[in-house]
Amino acid sequence: MKFSGIVFALLLLLLPEGLNAQQVTGLSGWNICLDPGHSGVENMGIYNYSEAEKNLGVGLNLRQMLLTLTDIDTVYMTRTDSIQNVSLSQRTDYANSIGAAWFHSIHSDAGSASANSTLLLWGQYSNGLEKVPNGGKRMSDLMIDPLTRGMRTNTARGSIGDCSFYGCTSSGPYLWVNRNTNMPSELSEAGFHTNPTQNQRNMNAEWKRLEAWTFFWSIIKYHNAARPAVRKITGIIKDAESGLPINGAKFTIDGKSYTTDTYQSLFYRFTSDSTLLRNGFYFIENLTPGTLSYTVTAPGYEPFNGQAAISDTFFTFVDVNLVSTIPPVLVNHTPIVNDSIYPGTDIIQLKFSRPMNKASVESNITLNPQANLTYAWTDNDRLLRINTSGLAYSTGYSLTIQGGATDIYNHPFDGDKNGVGGDPYTFNFRTKVVLDTFAPVITSSSPAPGEKVLIKPVINVSFDEPLLTSSISGKFVVTKKTDNSTVNVFGKYYPFNKKSVVNLFVRDNLIYGETYKVLVKAGVSDVLGNAIPSDYSFEFTVNKNLNTFTTIDNFEAGIGDWWVPQQSGQTTGIVTDSVNIYSNGIFLNHLTNSTKSFEMSYGWDTLATEWMIREYYNKNSAAFDNTYILETFVFGDGNGHKFRFAINDNGPGGHEVSEWKTVDWIGWKSVMWDLANDPVGTWIGNGVLEGSLTFDSYQFTYTPGKQFFGRYYIDDLRFGKEISTSVDDEVMTAKGFYLSQNFPNPFNPETVIRFGIPSEGEVSLKVFNATGELVRSLINGQMRAGEYEVKFNAVNLNSGVYFYVVENEGRKLTGKMILLK
Repeated sequence: MKFSGIVFALLLLLLPEGLNAQQVTGLSGWNICLDPGHSGVENMGIYNYSEAEKNLGVGLNLRQMLLTLTDIDTVYMTRTDSIQNVSLSQRTDYANSIGAAWFHSIHSDAGSASANSTLLLWGQYSNGLEKVPNGGKRMSDLMIDPLTRGMRTNTARGSIGDCSFYGCTSSGPYLWVNRNTNMPSELSEAGFHTNPTQNQRNMNAEWKRLEAWTFFWSIIKYHNAARPAVRKITGIIKDAESGLPINGAKFTIDGKSYTTDTYQSLFYRFTSDSTLLRNGFYFIENLTPGTLSYTVTAPGYEPFNGQAAISDTFFTFVDVNLVSTIPPVLVNHTPIVNDSIYPGTDIIQLKFSRPMNKASVESNITLNPQANLTYAWTDNDRLLRINTSGLAYSTGYSLTIQGGATDIYNHPFDGDKNGVGGDPYTFNFRTKVVLDTFAPVITSSSPAPGEKVLIKPVINVSFDEPLLTSSISGKFVVTKKTDNSTVNVFGKYYPFNKKSVVNLFVRDNLIYGETYKVLVKAGVSDVLGNAIPSDYSFEFTVNKNLNTFTTIDNFEAGIGDWWVPQQSGQTTGIVTDSVNIYSNGIFLNHLTNSTKSFEMSYGWDTLATEWMIREYYNKNSAAFDNTYILETFVFGDGNGHKFRFAINDNGPGGHEVSEWKTVDWIGWKSVMWDLANDPVGTWIGNGVLEGSLTFDSYQFTYTPGKQFFGRYYIDDLRFGKEISTSVDDEVMTAKGFYLSQNFPNPFNPETVIRFGIPSEGEVSLKVFNATGELVRSLINGQMRAGEYEVKFNAVNLNSGVYFYVVENEGRKLTGKMILLK
């Protein structure tokens, strides 16, 4: 007995932290095969930590818990390290060959940077019934709640049959690991490794342990075993003002301590930027029951003391916000040193690093010579705006913030930024002699000479300063040059980065070959009333006969089909926390009556040597070939960076790109790649557009020396084919309205339809199948007299008889053609 006691004591010493000798019974005669999804470093997360690594860590922890704390027969694993490369079939074959009683596949999900939720998928047949043998559904039902609460995603897609979730193309189940295993099974998705917060927490060893505990509790509950007392405390330690997690914070409770991850302890493995990554996560186990006192400390922060009631049934979550001891400083100010402002028009702005005690700041500002100042605070009391109406013209001023100013935590202002508060900051500026008397200047207009112009364009008129909105109405007119008839347009004004733009969206199709005049009338003024003294005009000609498009993405359904830039391995040279994508409902392409657009914020790392954002479209687009025009609409910020298209082809490298286009405009403009006539850019392909083409990505790059933060809005990604036409008035007088037999016929997959109209008017050309269903609208709009040839590509249609119908001013002609594949 004495010897047995010694052995038992040794076993206790060997147990890992968080495990005790209490054994859960009821699993005897049962086993499980754990499957850490993927291999190596597959499915890379947003910050270079992969799903495969996370899954393995969770699986190893769960195996250890089951073997140590229960009477389970054994725990199998489909892989136990990051070296093994295990296929899906090898995983299920292994589980079947050993006769495993259960199969659990461990995963996390991927999507946009903002997405983060949990999901359990159990095997389901296409008829809705659970896979046989049953059990996966009940286990999934048990797992979803503790997993969601443990991951703290606050959202769960639920416990769902895989056929209901994905849709079944066969009898089901949908997932390989559910369909090809001979035992009950389920697959877990513990958050999104493409979510910045989740990916940084996944890096932490104890975070993976936390996930494993949620599965452990669910498994023993399935076997009707009682959960041992939990007594674990965990949470996130953050900066009280910025909300950012704190690296190197120390949480102490019940004689135990945990220090949050730092660059030196962990994050150096994933980035060379020592300030980029942080999770603030702590996790302490084996606590004494009851209410315990704890202390939280971190370099540069006030210590925090509190108490926590330790739960016996689940994790005890305690998040702590620490207050920085760093004194407040002035981040920036306008005007800058020795700059000039207009009294009463311009304002003085003081941007502080921390929320300030407003009264203490206002009482500690002095202006020499003296003047009456009025104050307004924004940005959570970090930004002070000072009205300058009381300042004199043509005067030099000195503004001082005294060291007696404090933040809301009573830290004194640090004027010289040496880390010690209590000293002042002074800067000088001047007021200007007279107020601005200059009228706005039109800096650019488009369509410009040489640009491609479709029959429904967007017009752009840019100015060097914001405009008085009441001066715009009725001042922008578009007319057809041949008869001076007015074109119906919708105007939209955008002030942007101290400049402005007026976009005119053409409501009705223009006529191919016609020239149009844009008139900006005198009287358009800036906000001070300085008006343009004379009319300004420019002309453009519709030179692309294209009005029927196939949409790739109009963004009306949001941005769920697009990766965040960091998901692409080609994205490089960015400031990660400044790069993201959003769905926008304000900046819209009114040509198409859009209600949503794509928004991307960017930040370029100026210390990098290469720069690229690859904004990948994660969906198979409709196919096109090198006779089409690819188009999208870009709302530029004028910063002078570059944009291009990337497409998939069948040549070496598998990808080709357009040439870079400098985004030196503000407001909306059409950006096109005429695949038949425009050059091919340089990337990883051979410079030749080969075979069937699909869309791959938008790509962006930095122009050194330009502003490195900004934002783009993009709308209506689409492609179409130009209609070839010739005009001969004498021929048309003789031939009138006609429709020729398509050639070739039968055809596969492309044929040419030829028709003619004797006078200008509305024209439609449509293709119907044998049942009368419309399958393609090739033309729909105003056209000049002429003979036209239209290529019809039926690559996505089935063999059969089709009818093509041309209509013009109440007349209709029909042709019959045969698609033979």
